[in-house]
Amino acid sequence: MLYKDILLMWLEEKRIEVRNSTIQNYIYCISNWIIPQLGNIQIEDLTRKDVQDFILDFSKTHKENTVINITKPLSASLKWAKESGFINSNPWERIKIPKDYSEKEVETFLQDEIKKILAVKGYQKVKKDMITLGYRTGMRIGEILVLRWEDINFDERFLMVKRTLSSYKNGVPEITKPKTKKSVRRIDLDKITLEMLMDRKHMYKNKEYVFCKKDGSIYSRQAINIPRMCRSVGIKPRSFHALRHTHATMLLAAGVHPKIVQERLGHAKISTTLDTYSHLIPGIQQVAVNVLNKIE
Repeated sequence: MLYKDILLMWLEEKRIEVRNSTIQNYIYCISNWIIPQLGNIQIEDLTRKDVQDFILDFSKTHKENTVINITKPLSASLKWAKESGFINSNPWERIKIPKDYSEKEVETFLQDEIKKILAVKGYQKVKKDMITLGYRTGMRIGEILVLRWEDINFDERFLMVKRTLSSYKNGVPEITKPKTKKSVRRIDLDKITLEMLMDRKHMYKNKEYVFCKKDGSIYSRQAINIPRMCRSVGIKPRSFHALRHTHATMLLAAGVHPKIVQERLGHAKISTTLDTYSHLIPGIQQVAVNVLNKIE
């Protein structure tokens, strides 16, 4: 049996375990990269060297994240092949993944840059309102796009994140539960955010979704082109996700406890919050020095 047949069998079984967007990512990696290089090798003849050489060659021309993406279906399908009795030993064992050890930059916006983006002319107010919500709550774009009016408690000034836009294919949105339990969360709202949402409700209360098209349908992720908005006001292009990073670093720099930031972002573990943002907090080392200075 060819390895490509194993990949397709594994993929069919995997469909019942993961969301469709994940399956689509697997299909893309398998079709474009894995099958062309390894798919026509008999599964019993596929060696660790075949896989390792493929990974090394691939890493020379692709970014680390892309390399990591192809390792997921590779490793899982080969493990499945062994467990299913198609091979006696797993070629994936002891495979080494080249990594870029350079520091990954967490991109954020300055407050003045946010003001410039929100003041730019020629863009719909609905998109600017989404930017405001992302900046002031740390919500992911997929969570914002499917926020419903029923999720907002105006009296007690909070909203609930209950779902996310997983994918948008052929004009059909796939709405799913957030990926982890922590992603289902309450986010308390500040005055500016609450006023923005109340203004929208006066105009769109008959729609199901807070941020939707005139016909009530959901926007795709690509509809919110922040890099283009950045370029139009002469600032460095950044993604919508940079608003989430900005929210987190802004709160941590102001002394907000990391546990609160974790809850607002919906990180599964507080270690994720600390590992991602602690180095960006100005003066964090000085706190330790101030304690030591008091010790004789």
